[in-house]
Amino acid sequence: MTMEPEAKRLETAAGRVSYREAGAGEGKPVILALHGLGGNSRTWKSQYASLSDAFHIIGWDAPGYGETMVVGPDQTAFAVLALALLDKLGVDKFSVIGHSMGGVVAQAVAAEAGDRVRHMVLSCTHSGSAAPASQPLSGSYATRIAILESEGSTKYAAARSGMMVADGTPDEIRVQVQEIAAGITAPGLRTCATMLHHADTRPIAAGIACPVLLFSGAGDKVVSERQSEALAALYPSGRHVRLAGAGHAPYLEVAETYNAQLRDFLAA
Repeated sequence: MTMEPEAKRLETAAGRVSYREAGAGEGKPVILALHGLGGNSRTWKSQYASLSDAFHIIGWDAPGYGETMVVGPDQTAFAVLALALLDKLGVDKFSVIGHSMGGVVAQAVAAEAGDRVRHMVLSCTHSGSAAPASQPLSGSYATRIAILESEGSTKYAAARSGMMVADGTPDEIRVQVQEIAAGITAPGLRTCATMLHHADTRPIAAGIACPVLLFSGAGDKVVSERQSEALAALYPSGRHVRLAGAGHAPYLEVAETYNAQLRDFLAA
C-alpha cells in the first residue's frame, strides 16, 4: 500500500490550514489540490503517489476539515485562505485542481489569483447553487448534515460511499472512498455546504484566462451531465473529458486515466 504524505498544519495570514504535500523541494511546478464535500487532503492519495515525480502537489483540508479553521462560508473567503496557504509556503505560480465542492473553490481561487494560475482543472463539479443570502440551507445539504449529526461519521461515510462511485466499481475502491469520507465532521460539512449553497461562479468565469480542463464521470450520481455541460459552457475554450467507468471519485476509480490526463494537460 502506498504511504500517504503526513498531515501538516500552518498558521497563515488568513488563519490555520492543514494540508498534505508530495514532491516538494525540487523546483517542480506546483499543483494546489482542493477536495470535495466527501473528501479531505487524503482524497489525492493516488495523485501524490503517481504525479509527485514531476509536480509538487499541495492538498489542503477545506475550512472545518482536518485541522483547518472555519471561515466565512463564501467562495471568496475560501479562496483567500487557500492563497494564504500558498503564500506561506512561498509559492508564486501554480496550477489548481478542484473536485466537486473544491471545483467551485478552484474557480474562486483562479479569479482571485489572476496570472499566478497556470492551469485550472475542474473535476466533477459545477458553478454553485447560487441561492440568495436570505435563503437558509435546505434540501439535500440539510439532510446530509442531519444524518451526519445523528448517525456519526462512520455510518454517514458508509452510506455516501455508494453514491460516490459508479455502479460496478470494485469494493476496494469504494472502501477507500468510505475511509476518506469518515473524516468528515458536522461543522466542516455545514460550513462547506453553506458555501456551495450560496456560491455562484458564473460572474467570474469570463475573467479566468488560464487553460481549463474539465472532467466529468459517465456514471456520476452526484453531479449530473446537465450540470457538467452547463459548467463547460462557461469555459468554451476548455477541454472537456468525460471519463468512462467513473462516478464521483474518478481520482481513485480510474486513477491511471485521470493521472495521465492531468500529466498531459499540466505539462503543456
